[in-house]
Amino acid sequence: MNKWVAVAGVTTLAMLAVGCGASAETAPGGGGKPGAAGSPDAASPSLPKQADGELAADKGTRYTHVGLPVMEQLTCDKGDGGFRFGNGKDVRLSATDDLPLREDKSGGDRISCFGFPRIQLSKGPITVTAPDLIARTKLFDQVADPKATLDKVFEESLGAGKGERPLVGKPTEVSTPTAVIKCQQNVADSFPMTTCYWADHGAVGAIDYFPPGGKHFSMVQAVKRTKEFLKTALQPASAS
Repeated sequence: MNKWVAVAGVTTLAMLAVGCGASAETAPGGGGKPGAAGSPDAASPSLPKQADGELAADKGTRYTHVGLPVMEQLTCDKGDGGFRFGNGKDVRLSATDDLPLREDKSGGDRISCFGFPRIQLSKGPITVTAPDLIARTKLFDQVADPKATLDKVFEESLGAGKGERPLVGKPTEVSTPTAVIKCQQNVADSFPMTTCYWADHGAVGAIDYFPPGGKHFSMVQAVKRTKEFLKTALQPASAS
C-alpha cells in the first residue's frame, strides 16, 4: 500500500475523532468569519526581496515557551493536527544543532491552526482534512546572526528541493526590526505548499501553509501570517 494512502487513512480517522480542530465560532481574534482564513489573493507566486525594515540589534529578549498564537479567523492548538505527509515530506527544521538549545517545557514546538471552511486534500479515493498551517519552533539561548542562521536552515531544510519537495519560483525575503523571514512555494506529494522560515535572536522556526482551493497560499499572505504568528506565539521570559 502506498505510504501516503496509509497515512492519509489514519489521518482521516484521527480527524473524525477530534473533529478536525475547533469550530469557526471559537476562532480567536477573527470572530469566526467563514471563508476568509485560507483565501489566496492575486499576488504573484514569487516576489522580490521586500524590506520592511532592518533587523535590530540583539536586545536580549529570550523566550520561556511557545504558546498558542492568536491569529485572525484561525483556531490553534498544540501538535500537528493529526496530519502527516510522511516519507520525508513534512516540514523540517534542519541545521540548528550548533545553536545553544533553550528548554521549552510547554511542548509547543509544534502548533497547528485550522480555519473555516476546512482545507481538503485528495489523492485517489482518499480525502483528508488538513490544517491551514503547521508551525515548528525551536528556542535558543542565543542566535548570534539570525540572517546567516536563516539562510543555513532554509538551505538545509528546503533549498534545492531537500526534504523531497520540488521548489516553485523564487523565495521571498523580508527583514523586520524583530525577525528575518524567508518564504518559498513548493510541492509536497503533489500538493502546492507555501513554507516560511524565520529567525530572530532567540528562536528559529518554520511554518507550512496548506493550499486553500488547491492553490498555493500566496507569498504576501504567508509573510503576513508569519508576522502574526510571531507576535503572540513567542512568550518572552519577562512575561513568565
